[in-house]
Formats: sequence, C-alpha cells, structure tokens
Amino acid sequence: MNTKLAPVGLPDLPPQITSRYITLSDRDGLNVHILEAFPDTSNHSSTPYQLILLLHGFPELAYSWRKVLVPIAKAHQGYHVVAPDLRGFGRTTLSRSGSASQVQYEDTLSSYHILNIADDVCSLVRALGYSSVAMLVGHDFGSALAGHCVVAHPELFASVVFMSVPFGGASGQLWSQTSNEGGDDKAEGRSVVSDIATTLAALQPPRKHYTAYFSTPSANADMLGKGGKDLYDFLGSYVYMKSSNWDGNNAHPLPSASSPSPSISELARDLATLPEYYVMPLHESMPDVIARHVRMDAQITWPRGDEVAGGVYAAEFGRTGFQGGLNYYRSALSPPPPERIAQLRALAGQQVEMPAAFISGARDWGVYQIPGAVRKMREVVSSSAGGMQDEDFVLIEGAGHWVQQEAPEILVRELVRFLGKVKAL
Repeated sequence: MNTKLAPVGLPDLPPQITSRYITLSDRDGLNVHILEAFPDTSNHSSTPYQLILLLHGFPELAYSWRKVLVPIAKAHQGYHVVAPDLRGFGRTTLSRSGSASQVQYEDTLSSYHILNIADDVCSLVRALGYSSVAMLVGHDFGSALAGHCVVAHPELFASVVFMSVPFGGASGQLWSQTSNEGGDDKAEGRSVVSDIATTLAALQPPRKHYTAYFSTPSANADMLGKGGKDLYDFLGSYVYMKSSNWDGNNAHPLPSASSPSPSISELARDLATLPEYYVMPLHESMPDVIARHVRMDAQITWPRGDEVAGGVYAAEFGRTGFQGGLNYYRSALSPPPPERIAQLRALAGQQVEMPAAFISGARDWGVYQIPGAVRKMREVVSSSAGGMQDEDFVLIEGAGHWVQQEAPEILVRELVRFLGKVKAL
C-alpha cells in the first residue's frame, strides 16, 4: 500500500467502504486506487475471505460499484470485494506521471492494450495477497477485460460474470479480423472494422460507429467542453440516454444476428438502426448528438437520485480528462503491439474454462450492438465448464446500460445466486 497517497473522500459512499491505494511495483509503479468492502468492520487482516473483483467500464470509475460492494461482501460466509479505478481512470496514476490528467492522446497505445490492462488486474490480485479470485465481474469495456483476464490467466479465476457487453473471445479488434463479403476480402485480410466504417460512411445519411469517434484526436476535448456545468450536463444526458429511462432503448436482436456470416452491407444496415449514441451522424461529435436529443426532450438530464454521483463523475473526469479511457478504444481499433502478437495468436480460439454468467439491463442495446455476439459468447464458454446455463443469462427488466446503478438490489441477488452455484461445484 502506498501510504503517501491519501484516501479519497467520496459522497454517498457507505461507511463500510474503504478507499486506499495499492502500488504495483511490477507494473511500472502503477498506483491503483481501490474501493473495498469486507463483511464486517472488525480487524480483517488475518481473516481468510475470498476475493471478488469488480471492473468498471467507460465513462465510469470504481465508484460505479458503490451500491453493490457491501451487500456482496456480506453474502454467504463473506467476501473481500474490491473495485479498482483502472489504468487511465480516476485516481489511479503512474508514479512517473504523477497525475492521470497527464494521460495524453500521444501516449503509447501498448499501455492500453487490453492484455496489458489484464496484466494490471492480475498484478493487483497478487498485490492484495491472493492467489485466486472467487468471481471476476466486468461491466461494459470491463466485460471484455474480464474475458481476456480469464482466458489469458485461467489459473487465477474461479468464475466470471460479463455485464452489458457479451464476450466473444480474445481478439485484437472489436469484430472478427477479416471480412467475408466479396470472395477476395478474406485473402486480402481486410479489417471488418475498416469495411464497416467505409460502408457506414456511404449510407444516406452518412454514419460512423461510436468507437471510431472515441478513437479520434478531438473526442477528449469535445466531451470535456468548457468543463463545469457543461461537463456535468453532458455526462448526465449521456447516462440518461443509455439508461432505462430513455424511450429509444427498446433493445432487441438485430436481424443479421440470426445469420452465421452476415455481409458487411447487412451489418452496416442493421447498425444504422441503433440509437445515435452508438451509430452517430458522420460529421457530429458525441456532445452534438446528445445536445440535439436534449433539445428535443427536456426530461433528458441526470437520472433522478443520481445527481450527487453526477457531481463525482464530472469532478473526476473534469480533473483527468477522458483520454485514458478513450485510449482503450484506440487500442482496440489499432493493430496490436508487436510484443503482443504471439500471445494473441496463442489465445485465439481459447475458451472460457470456468463457470460464466451474463447480466445486463433488458433495455441495454449493448447486448445486441454487435450482431451475433450473444451466440458467440455462448460458444466461447466451454462445455467442460458446463457452458453458460440459461438461468445465468440474465436480462434485468427496468434497467438499461448502467445496471449496477439502476438495479443494484437485483444485480446483487443474481451475483449471490451465481456465487452459490459456483461454491457448490
């Protein structure tokens, strides 16, 4: 533990949750800020609780798990539950940089490659004094991160829960590596991401995928705006539009999901039907998209009851910027670092060899934004591990993308149920 860094005082945080730092000496001195909870407030340094690790997404922080840390810690015989600010987010910093706000667009992408972040997670487990994790839970981009952790380091994890974004296996990109449209595409090794971007841009009106926008040099400054109330309002409106509150979130499978090999044209046509926070007008920024919808619907603002949390997110991202989190998308859409190619090849086709569950809000388009992703996830979970059981594929009614904040009680119930199954194996 780094005693030079003071614990972070955060509002609306249960008193049983502790804020502290762990320095990862084998990860270039990464100072990881964590929120943690134990089943009681007594001296627990020698109590052999099992570890549960919760990984956030974008644009979120360890703080997003504040409503579930304590009740999960008290489940069964008790757990040590830890939620870190991931590299590039919140209070987690590199010793050499001193401030997350110094994470720039030009920073090396290899630091933000998903396998490098997975190494951060595994190093954190060891630094906490554990040799195994009872359950690894990842939300949004944290879901893909959790998947890469358990595929690359299966000896560390007893079970995994993917949230909001289905995990389709270890890959250097968000989609499969090559296109299957036009007989020569595969031989040429053209990227599906590039082909989809070209096809979306040719639509009328022209469109682009949000991950492509998040990878641009201007995205960080666009979303920060003037800071202060502008940033608070943008984040609140973005959160609202991806929550169950927004009428546009009538999530359902896209038609091409039923095809084992949809063409690029079919994928692009389907993607163009998604809400504009996923597939954007080609020449608009994310704040442009959100502001236009806000002008049309005056109720779009921070969801009721989350205004205090909104102040935390606005203050933290106002201090650090978004670039650390945006670098995750840049890395995912870029060729892998040369030093990771052999590892990616070795992991290609590897299955999840442990009990796995999927939990999302029923009104979350993240479940369906990549057609066929649910089917692929079920294929990735090994039958030798029991596969992904129907009861462990959970869509929570009345919740959108931010399920751990929109429906924390139901999420806790499902996680505790799944943990009980794992313990009984």
